[in-house]
Amino acid sequence: MTRYKSIFIVVTFFSVYPLILLSQDELPKYWINFVDKENTPYSVDSPNEFLSERSIERRLRQNIAITEDDLPVDPQYINQLKVLGFDVINISKWFNGAIVASADSALMDTLENYSFIRSAPILVKPAFHDTGQVKILRPKKTLSPYTLPYGYSSNQIKMLSGEYLHRNRYEGQGLLIVVQDAGFTNADDVSSLQHIWEENRIVASRDFVKDTLDLFASHHHGTFVFSIIGGIYENAIYGSATKANFALTRTEDGNSEYIIEEYNWVCGAEFADSLGADIINSSLGYSLFDDSLQNHSFNDMDGETTPISVGAKIAAAKGMVIVSSAGNAGDDPWFRILAPGDAKNIITVGAVDAQQTIADFSSRGPSYDRRVKPDVCAQGVETVAQSPAGKIAQCSGTSCSAPVVSGLVACLWQANPHASALQIIESIQQSSSQYENPDSLYGFGIPNFILADRYLNSIMPPPENNIITYNVFPNPARSYLYLEILRPLHSQDGMVLISYYNILGTIVKQEEREIIGAHAVLEFEDIDVLETGLYLLKIEFPGGVHTIPFMKIK
Repeated sequence: MTRYKSIFIVVTFFSVYPLILLSQDELPKYWINFVDKENTPYSVDSPNEFLSERSIERRLRQNIAITEDDLPVDPQYINQLKVLGFDVINISKWFNGAIVASADSALMDTLENYSFIRSAPILVKPAFHDTGQVKILRPKKTLSPYTLPYGYSSNQIKMLSGEYLHRNRYEGQGLLIVVQDAGFTNADDVSSLQHIWEENRIVASRDFVKDTLDLFASHHHGTFVFSIIGGIYENAIYGSATKANFALTRTEDGNSEYIIEEYNWVCGAEFADSLGADIINSSLGYSLFDDSLQNHSFNDMDGETTPISVGAKIAAAKGMVIVSSAGNAGDDPWFRILAPGDAKNIITVGAVDAQQTIADFSSRGPSYDRRVKPDVCAQGVETVAQSPAGKIAQCSGTSCSAPVVSGLVACLWQANPHASALQIIESIQQSSSQYENPDSLYGFGIPNFILADRYLNSIMPPPENNIITYNVFPNPARSYLYLEILRPLHSQDGMVLISYYNILGTIVKQEEREIIGAHAVLEFEDIDVLETGLYLLKIEFPGGVHTIPFMKIK
């Protein structure tokens, strides 16, 4: 049977004979729903007992109420399961249930008769599963020409105008990104990620698969993804949010495909929420499983049916931005997006090549209920990353396009800290290349994070409406310069005269540019013609004149 998922793996199968003694890895696993939370010792009036300060602050900032589904499950129910002899694997407060392991089929058959159990247990993973041999994504022999400081990753950042945010010193500082994946082999050792460890910006890690494998020796996939977001490798890689904080969670078992992984994902998202995460990157996707009885149909891709998509919707309602790969089934019989890419109020990312042409493998939309999916696209063909072996590599898949977007979401949110998660998503959609005419291939198109930032500034008034503020960056500048002008809302559009004065007061360059909206960013790409030295930029427009200094260097 063919399986479709957002990570590239090759699986080889072999026979396994029953054993008398089973390890937890080999026990069948079940999903169990509890009846209620009526006797839980927790209360929504004391959220600090089960949510971090960051998580509470994120809700307050976005006017999101703390509700019953935020409460942990009743600990007495968990204790009763343990007394009955179950191994409790993971617990979900949003779904009010738990994943348990047990080889006692007679006990499982009678479990629904216990008063604290809502319904019959659901088998989410059988006793024995096939193991697989992962396929390492290898670097090409040649890489495209690069531009400093991004190195070979220049195109994947500049395609989305992400360098605008970076040049304005927005690189994800203070934001928390949780990477949910299949494992992070050598992510604690590869060179491009060492700066994150050295600066203590890995705030947490947790394994929800809970087999015998170590988080940092379980699968290569998450290392590629992590390096696309946070990696720095001189003259080769510069990630989309290199200064963010990170948490790493393993929810996907790369050696098999069962619906337990969707429940693992939900538990991972709850963990991310409790930490106070701002963004979850999910380069995973599900449709068909090793057990065909667990398979989804396209009818299930309505954002309301699969466990993982329901969980993603809840996570979004908690004020996080969920960035999900669309899936790699575009050239397979399934063809469509994978869960949780169908979820509502998240960003689902398809893949394009360096020329912005849709990849054959990129899963197609729309969702079953005809919503635009994917939401946007980014470079997912020959995306530059670092492999667990330390090599600079090019990986392909929507698994590789999603992390480019995730990092830039962090930078955009840092630049607009008062925006809600839904406003961040809306700004990215509206900034995209075919927002007015979305389709099933590109969705709303290729995002432009300059326009997304402008959009957020247009809907959120400046701190003081009667003041005009100016900023130039980078400063010092070499070959390009940005001029940012923040004006009162409803300011009239119009032309401004830009003059460059050298230290002697002589005009060395002059041009007219148009100012549109309350937040305008003008780009000047030809200042390399200027001599090294100090300059004054004079901005003249009807009713005002302003000068701002900058330094030109070689």
